[in-house]
Amino acid sequence: MSSTLAVLLIVLTLQSVTFGFVPPVIHKGANLSLPSVKSRSKISSIATTSLNAVADDANVETINQDADAIFNVIDSDGNGFVSRKELIDHLSGAGYTGEVIDKIFNKMDKNNDGEISKQEFQKGLMLFAALRSAPGLGNYNSEFEKEIYEDADTLFQSADVNNDGEIDVSELKSYLDRKFSKFTVAGVENLFEIMDVNNDGKITKEELKDAFVRYSALRLAIGEGPNFK
Repeated sequence: MSSTLAVLLIVLTLQSVTFGFVPPVIHKGANLSLPSVKSRSKISSIATTSLNAVADDANVETINQDADAIFNVIDSDGNGFVSRKELIDHLSGAGYTGEVIDKIFNKMDKNNDGEISKQEFQKGLMLFAALRSAPGLGNYNSEFEKEIYEDADTLFQSADVNNDGEIDVSELKSYLDRKFSKFTVAGVENLFEIMDVNNDGKITKEELKDAFVRYSALRLAIGEGPNFK
């Protein structure tokens, strides 16, 4: 699925509560067909049930784990909240317009305090399934595993300064300081935890590859390589 089509699907999903319909699943290469006003009316009575079914049937623990990881990528200052600016800075790199980013932010900021908490982000990904595989967030384009692996290898070679086959937190911080100035020490530590799956204080090449496939948010935030973006 192209990023433009994926973003459009997100818009439809965010509007589903307002318009009373649940967007269809759009497969790669499929033609986009929007429900008519009449069709929306016919299925409005089951819209709420359908949205709730997503949460009922989903693997809640996995979704929350993914939500926390994506949240930590976007929370570049590591203060435990995602500001509107952080979301704009992150998603604009994936081709989202300001209007779409505002829709996402407003839907997630349930208490309207001007920032998204980790719990609000979890609930947002639980309710809006399209966000879980959206560009710059979840496992968008994860089927292109070979290309993603190549990009992960490129980053690994850049970050593994002492060439010991592992990246420690100081090497990750040094790499991010060279490439991206937005991450604070707390933000770097949060990113490290995402990739250090076995909590041994090192990131292996396989751990980085797996994280890159699972989270397009991570690829967007720190990626490089021949296929980047």
